[in-house]
Amino acid sequence: MTSAPTGTAAMIAAQGPLGILTAAIDAPSPLGPVNSWSPALISTVRMMLSSRAEIVLFWGPDYCALYNEAYAPTIGDKHPRVLGRPAREGWAELWDDLGPLLQSVRETGETFHARDRPFYIERDGGRGEDVFFDISYSPVFEADGSIGGVLCIVSETTKRVLAERAMLADRNRLWALARDPFLIADTAGIWIAASPAWTDILGWSEEELIGRTSQWMEHPDDVSATRDQIDGLAHGEPVLRFDNRFRAKDGSYRTFSWTAVPEGDLIYCVARDVTDHRADARALAEAESALRQAQKMETLGQLTGGVAHDFNNLLQIVTGNLDLLQRALSADDTRLRRMADRAMAGAERAAVLTQRLLAFSRRQPLDPRPTDPARLITGMSDLLLRTLGETIAVETTVSPDAWTIEVDVNQMENALLNLAVNARDAMPDGGRLTIAVDNLAIAAQDGDIAPGHYVAITVADTGEGMDADTLAHAIEPFFTTKEVGRGTGLGLSMVYGFIKQSGGHVRVQSDPGHGTRILLYLPRHHGYVAANEDEAPGRAKTLTGGRETILLCEDDDNVRAYSVEVLRELGYHVIPAIDGDAALAALKAANGSIDLLFTDVVLPGGMTGADLAGAATQHQPGLRTLFTTGYARDAIVHHGRLDAGVDLLTKPFSYGDLAAKIREVLDRPEDVAQRTG
Repeated sequence: MTSAPTGTAAMIAAQGPLGILTAAIDAPSPLGPVNSWSPALISTVRMMLSSRAEIVLFWGPDYCALYNEAYAPTIGDKHPRVLGRPAREGWAELWDDLGPLLQSVRETGETFHARDRPFYIERDGGRGEDVFFDISYSPVFEADGSIGGVLCIVSETTKRVLAERAMLADRNRLWALARDPFLIADTAGIWIAASPAWTDILGWSEEELIGRTSQWMEHPDDVSATRDQIDGLAHGEPVLRFDNRFRAKDGSYRTFSWTAVPEGDLIYCVARDVTDHRADARALAEAESALRQAQKMETLGQLTGGVAHDFNNLLQIVTGNLDLLQRALSADDTRLRRMADRAMAGAERAAVLTQRLLAFSRRQPLDPRPTDPARLITGMSDLLLRTLGETIAVETTVSPDAWTIEVDVNQMENALLNLAVNARDAMPDGGRLTIAVDNLAIAAQDGDIAPGHYVAITVADTGEGMDADTLAHAIEPFFTTKEVGRGTGLGLSMVYGFIKQSGGHVRVQSDPGHGTRILLYLPRHHGYVAANEDEAPGRAKTLTGGRETILLCEDDDNVRAYSVEVLRELGYHVIPAIDGDAALAALKAANGSIDLLFTDVVLPGGMTGADLAGAATQHQPGLRTLFTTGYARDAIVHHGRLDAGVDLLTKPFSYGDLAAKIREVLDRPEDVAQRTG
């Protein structure tokens, strides 16, 4: 059985804090000096303590405590012990914090706010719990302007704080499960809440992200578009997909794809980091584009190679017979000789174009040799100066320790000359052509260039340059920006084909108005260059004939007729054959009297010239063979070079070419003679 309250507690229970205050004004009471307070202060306090909506406390001039009835349920059993007592005694456990605070408010006259301040309180029945309050300490002024006490208005926020904590815990659990970053913003775009994924991805802390818009970290090119999306969301329009870029703390940019939904005054957004996905997509698109380009170039190469083969046979007929005609004309036939000379000049130009087609298609037979690139470039200086003219300044920058390369020197010189002529045409008012040779070590895969050691030959001009569209087609055959009659569009494509066939790579860099740079990467050759080995091999066009017997295998009637006529005119005994079977039959019938097999590589009936040579040497060991072709086939050319032990005369060949090559093969000493078999 609980005893009834006595003393002050009984008075409070019977009269309440306001009743006690009223009684204390006229007579001594447990409130001590309250009856000495000024009427104005008592009136103010009486009004404050009448509030039932909020907890109100008041500390008078002597820090004695008063409070309204709403305070009792909050403080529980403690409230009878503190009413009317000095705060130092009633709140002894809080005085170290409360005392300086009350003194500061009385001395400065400034209000102090404490939000969601926690307390541990034992309410009625001794049940202890954490309680949270919003507390405002304000000065109470007397009529003369002095401060008579401190008023404290307290709002319990326990339910709100616990609800917010529960909501935050739920949100954190949800965000922890979400892989993609999530945020809540207001309709002005100010971030109110952001999931931890943002910090994980961008590196910015939550404090750096919250309370501001994202404009400070947006890519400058995306600011306007992002603002438009926020304006649309503020007007109730959801965003199903929108991409923009945010700057990470390390300075890099990440790309996000957004979905956002407005709800009241808030915008709920979920974003997906698509940076790596977009990079992979770009890399895939570039790879697909490179593959399509490679397939296109391969198709063009096969087409041009096939055309070149047939065209070279036709040119062989034209140039061969013009050659015979020129030789047959007397010195007095000036008009006919002039006509024949012009026809030969045109045919030779056609032969050069055909050779460029073969170079582009990577079907020309190369004769690569270890070459010093520095010596090669230096040796071309006079030729370049004569070719380019006085308005073009030529500069060469050659590394003195440039590595050795392995190339066909004749074709390398042609390639550089073609690039120089292209540069000249891009500088109609004059300019500067620079050729540089440097060693280059590539540590990682660079496009289609594998890691390794390369010699980089750069040909740069100060000409007009090319725009992006022109640059994309620059190496394609027949593509040219020159007016009709000034360019065939085969110069750069020929260089590209030759360098690729030599195991190298070509890069073209250009900007309108800033010139063009062609970079030729050729693999380093680990070997030495013999004296004069890197000079273009010359061949004397001797017209010496002989009495040997030559087995000639050529399927084209006109080419065969021309070759037979030239060889017989040179004094050789010639046995013509239309295909491999006919040639083998003639070889067997000759019973070892054949001195040389002169055969086309491409033959009808399924037997190639190489097949024929192999069968012939089995029947007649030691038989020397000279091949001819207008199109280098895999039968005698592999990896861009002639097979070992192969002699080749390419079409179209002249009277002098044929005479010289026949004697070269026949006169070679037996112990070093090249044989096929």
